[in-house]
Amino acid sequence: MRDLLGTMCNVVERHANQPHQSTVIPGLTLYQMTTNVHSLHALYNPRVCIILRGRKTVSLGDASFTADSSTFLLATVDLPVTSRVVLAEDGRSHLALTLDLDRALLAEVLQRFQIRSTALAPPAGLAAAPMQPALLEPFGRLVDLLDCPKDIEFVRPLILQEIHYRLLSSGLVGNLVQFAMSGSHLWQISKATAWIKANYKEQMTIEALADLAGMSVTSFHRHFKAVTLMTPIQYRTQIRLQEARRLLISDRLPAGVAGMAVGYDSQSQFSRDYKRMFGAPPVADTSTVLGITGTADSEPMLAN
Repeated sequence: MRDLLGTMCNVVERHANQPHQSTVIPGLTLYQMTTNVHSLHALYNPRVCIILRGRKTVSLGDASFTADSSTFLLATVDLPVTSRVVLAEDGRSHLALTLDLDRALLAEVLQRFQIRSTALAPPAGLAAAPMQPALLEPFGRLVDLLDCPKDIEFVRPLILQEIHYRLLSSGLVGNLVQFAMSGSHLWQISKATAWIKANYKEQMTIEALADLAGMSVTSFHRHFKAVTLMTPIQYRTQIRLQEARRLLISDRLPAGVAGMAVGYDSQSQFSRDYKRMFGAPPVADTSTVLGITGTADSEPMLAN
């Protein structure tokens, strides 16, 4: 895999002109970071994350998942996470890519190849697995299409089908089956996380979320914690605080206005939650960030 990784690194270095680089290939995002990042807060959508050079650790709830070129990460539900990005040992830039999961395509592959899982318990929404040459190779061909844009429309669907097929041989088949199956526990919980993500400013009740997921309150609590590794309240709080930080840094809103904008009624509660998540109160945190970067740009919510 070493030669393939080297080739992919060359392509990503040429096409990723900023830390978070969208591409002409739908769902494919490239990352190139030239400094270590100790605390990057982001909202993951269902995706595969592949590290080509360097290392990263993603924290979700009380759990941590570490990936490098030998290990990839799989997210199967929207998740607020905190990550730490480390450069290569020789000091070269951190290089990575993510590819959005395609639920419909995965369901088609499962049906076509009759792949079944015996997993009964809902898997966590974030997992790590060893990278295999058979999986990395089609990712290499997908990245190569960036140098052949005229081939993307025809070749991309073929490569994506193979990638989703290879993922099912990665040891995470239970996670993927739950992601693709309508009516699975993961699918039910994803309805609740999607609602929270879209309505984080609003009042919510666990009873209403359980009803939306089609579960009893007890079952909903258990499965939500199993999938997201946090409670619904903790999940909403992290999304609120990520958006508040974006408003503070990008839009330069006062702390009180930002807190109210994301749904907080109490300024003191907002400050306490903010400090707990980001390590400093809103004003001190944003002053440090803006002082270091010299810009009003903040980290994107959908980040590496």
